[in-house]
This record gives sequence, structure tokens and C-alpha cells, in this order.
Amino acid sequence: MSRPGELAAARPRLAVAAAPSPAAFAQWLAELAFGGAGWPELLAAVAERTGAACRLVAETGELLAASDGRGGPRRDAAPDDVRRALAAGRAGGAVPVPVRCADGWTGRAVAVGAGPRRLGALLLAEPVAAGQLALAVAATTALLIEAVRHESPPVVRDAATVLRALRDGLGESPAPTVDGADPVRAGVVGLLRADEAELLRAAAAHGWRLDQPHAVAGIAYTGEQPRRWASALSWLDRPMLAEGRRAWTLLHGDVEREVTRLRVRLDQIVGAGQVRVVAGALVTGPARTAASFRDADRLLRLLLRAPDGRPELPFGQAGLAQVLLAVPDERLRWFVHRHLGPIAHRDDLLRTLDCWLATGGSRQAVSERLHLHRNSVGYRVGLIKRLLGVDPLDPQTVAVLRTALAARELLAASEAG
Repeated sequence: MSRPGELAAARPRLAVAAAPSPAAFAQWLAELAFGGAGWPELLAAVAERTGAACRLVAETGELLAASDGRGGPRRDAAPDDVRRALAAGRAGGAVPVPVRCADGWTGRAVAVGAGPRRLGALLLAEPVAAGQLALAVAATTALLIEAVRHESPPVVRDAATVLRALRDGLGESPAPTVDGADPVRAGVVGLLRADEAELLRAAAAHGWRLDQPHAVAGIAYTGEQPRRWASALSWLDRPMLAEGRRAWTLLHGDVEREVTRLRVRLDQIVGAGQVRVVAGALVTGPARTAASFRDADRLLRLLLRAPDGRPELPFGQAGLAQVLLAVPDERLRWFVHRHLGPIAHRDDLLRTLDCWLATGGSRQAVSERLHLHRNSVGYRVGLIKRLLGVDPLDPQTVAVLRTALAARELLAASEAG
């Protein structure tokens, strides 16, 4: 950007020397703004042309710039006056509303905005004639051009970036710093800094209605043909965020049916039994989507550890995990240690306990599942009783031990990465 002296020297000449038309004035100011002029320079030009001092204030009343170059909170406008003035302008009021400032200065307000973008108001010192107001209105485009330079970098709104922004969490933490060499990361940060309405619009462009119930779907590929996997994702009828052997998208409607439809479609392309699909909790609103992402991520890890190779696990079918996903890890670790601590290092005893509970204490069933002699099953169960100090089949104990085993598995899945 040029220094003030250079900018003044390079200022474009106004085509009409005296009494320029509002259109000619607007074009002249726009060229000034594109040339690098800031709000103080633009307001000085407005004041010179209209013969009236002027100030630019935000919707909150905060002084953004003044034609005399002076600032400070004592020159802020009354917020209620600004709101009334802007409301009157949007309602088509013919007479601009007066706005008073903290230092007693009063000006007539002209709204500065276009479409959904609203900056604030341009105040022209009273008394104000109709011709002056027309020139003030003509100045608003140049003021908006400069406003764009005060905003975040342009937001990349491709589907993958929208999903990354939703996963990072709208408003849950300060936006991270941006490496200028990483335009994708810059796009994510831009969306995190955007308001909820902006994220709603960005998602809607890809068919996702975040203001309606939706769930995050997590997909994992267990085969050995990554190129076929990448091709399969590109053939799906929905945008995805692909990350190596895993991918993410959003689902609406009957989520469990959609999970099955996704899995079947991918099986047709990459081969049966090589795809796992999960879904997080159903949520509404972009601020809650991050929680569904976390659920889907942990359920996918859990499913990949399942020995039976179960292909699907929507949130509604996750059993105890539906509740445990909402419990902080440190509480889960405490619960596991409290109820399974003496056998926590013995995988053989943990597997035996799990089967013993699942079969209702059938020594024969446990023997067949674990390929153990019946006497070995009896020995292990006796050892479990002595170490834990409880009867695993006691009705009250069964619920506690089942929960502890589920919590241990969930923790192990999360820590496995």
C-alpha cells in the first residue's frame, strides 16, 4: 500500500470538476479504494466533496474512521441510534435518521452494506442537504471495498474443507494460526471464523442441511487395493472427505438405512467384506456436528477391532457405547480400574469373563468359543472370582462388569489410533 503522501499524489482526477454526479463520484471513490485508500482517506474525500465532516461507525456504534483522522471511544455513536437508523434505511425510510455520538457530535446516517454484508453507517454532519446525502450514498461502495480488506482471507468452500471445519468444531476453540503456504488449512480456519449462517450456506451448497438432523458417517477400507478404494469414493453419490483408508461424509433421514446403502455400494466396487461403516449420533446445528464426528471416529476404531468383522455400526446400534462415548476418558479409566483392575493385565481372563457373561455362565459355550477344555474354563472363572472378589453372575455385578468391559474396549480402540 502506498504511503499517504504518495496516495494523495496518485489520486485519480474527478472527471467532473464541479458538482459531480453521484455516479461519477462513486466511480472516482471506487478507483481510489482499489488504489489502496483506507477509510480515513476515503472519508476525507467525502468531506471535501460534500463540505461536511463525516464519520464511519459499525453497527455497534464503534467509530471505524473519521474525516479528520481522529479516533477514540469518546467519538463512538450511540448504539440504539445506529440500530434505529439502519432499521429505518432497510425499511425504505425517505429521511435519514440522526445519530448522536458520545462527544455530542450529530450526523445523519446512511447505511453502508450490500446484500447480507452490513458494515454500519456513514454519518454526515448536520445540517445536511439532499445533494450531500446523494453523494454520501454514492460513497458506500468504496467504503465496502475497503471493508473487504479488513476481513479474513477468502474461504475455500469445497466439501472436504467444510467437513474439516465441522470436525474442528464451530466456536469450540480459538481459530488456529494459519500457515500462508497451506491454502486448504487457510480455508478451514476461514470457515471456523465465519458465523453459523456462513457455514450453513457453505454446507448447503453440497446438499447438507445442518439446520436439520444429520449424522457423520465414518468409512474404513481394510483391503489392499488403495487405487480401487479411491475410485470407489469418487463414484459415490455424495461428497466425501477422504483421508487415506478412511473417509467421512454427512447423512440425513434414516441414518441406519443410509449406512447400509453406503456399505453395499462400496462393497460392489472394492469387494465384499473390505469396508466398515459407522455413524455418529444424530445432531442438529453446525455447532453439534463436531460431537457426531467424535462419535463416528471412536465407533469406527471400535468396529475395526471387532473380531467378528461386523461391517456396520450406526450409533443407534452401539449398545453401551452410546452412553460411554459421552463420558470423559479419565472417568472411564477410573471405572475400568475400579472394577477390573486385578485382571486388567490378563487378556486371557478378560476374554473368559466376557464370554462367561455373554453366555450366561455356560461352561460348555465358553469352552467352544475360546477353544478351551471345560476344566480350564472352570479354573479361569474361579480365578476371576477370587481376584475380583465378586460373583460375575450376580445380577447387580453383571451390569457393572459388562459396562467396565465395554469401557475398556472403547478406550483401547481410541488409544490404538
